[in-house]
Amino acid sequence: MYHRLSLFLLAGLLFSMAVFSQDRTSYVAAKSGLSIREKPAVNAPVLGKIPYGTKIKTIEAGEEMVPVVTEGLTGYWEKVSYNGKTGYIVNSYLLPVAPPKLAVVKEMKDYFKQVFQPFGARLVVSSGERNNIEEGGYENIKQLYKNGAEWHQFQGYEYGSDTWFLPNFSVQQGFILLRLIPEFNMVFNETAEFPGESKTFKKGEIEYRITVEKEMFGDSPWYKKIHIEFEEGAFYNLDIFQLENDLVIFYGSGV
Repeated sequence: MYHRLSLFLLAGLLFSMAVFSQDRTSYVAAKSGLSIREKPAVNAPVLGKIPYGTKIKTIEAGEEMVPVVTEGLTGYWEKVSYNGKTGYIVNSYLLPVAPPKLAVVKEMKDYFKQVFQPFGARLVVSSGERNNIEEGGYENIKQLYKNGAEWHQFQGYEYGSDTWFLPNFSVQQGFILLRLIPEFNMVFNETAEFPGESKTFKKGEIEYRITVEKEMFGDSPWYKKIHIEFEEGAFYNLDIFQLENDLVIFYGSGV
């Protein structure tokens, strides 16, 4: 079973690297913009800055993929053309769909409204009295979107959670997204570095416990799951993990 799983992960990693070398459309998710450089190197001359939210198309370069690590994120240089100039950018700050509109998106539900179209009505499954949850009732809401994204919300007695399914996102891209949405500031603020290793640390009086599951293929990490738990009045859990071609983000809290 482990052998089959490793082969699957390796196939996924090779596929993602192959995609990097093909023409594809992405969106810049670096708030301060993304530098386009003359060569694939951090000390290469800067040709310009691509603004946040810009839709760009990468160019098949036919070159060796050169890794680069920034803010704990492992990415690669990609060749792009922007504003009449051709150069290289770090793909760690690219998303497959538009990033959040910073002035209006405060929670993940706002972001889903921005980028995804609902497919059908919400499905509501409940037990007991929704207005009297302490007597054993619960409510589970599910919404499907036209691109295959999903949103699930569960509300029970002194506990609630949201689960989001985002097609074609990686774990690292999920981190970039959460860092841009104020709802998750207690976990990842805009200056947070990607948690590439398991660790326990404190921010003020809050202790965070992070568990990272990953596979290494040569020098390239394949992140499978990040689990974070902490207490701040309530007990919080955040999970980010891959499920086939979906990224799953789970965020729950209770007392």
